[in-house]
Amino acid sequence: MAIQDEILCLQLGQDVFHNEDSKVSGIAKLAVDKGFNTLTPAQQSVIRPFLTQSCDGVRDPGGHHNNCQTRLTEETLKVAYEEMGSGHLLCEACRNEQAYYEEAWIRFSKD
Repeated sequence: MAIQDEILCLQLGQDVFHNEDSKVSGIAKLAVDKGFNTLTPAQQSVIRPFLTQSCDGVRDPGGHHNNCQTRLTEETLKVAYEEMGSGHLLCEACRNEQAYYEEAWIRFSKD
């Protein structure tokens, strides 16, 4: 399975297309079933914008958002969907930053 197919499968599972026209999810399902590369150029152009997303970034304990500008594509996007426990798409650096804040909070709470 190509990386695009894997991402679309994850997106379908997380209902990413719920606000889109039903044709979009239909094309995504077709891509998962038959492969992204079997889609027509027009169908690929409908789906292609979903294959690049922005990192949502994280907030520190003081509420400051890091304004991450990382673009998630291919493997980084796939991993972001797989690790989407907080409901946000995060790059590796932001996942690490969030984990640091969570660990610091646990240490702080024990004291």
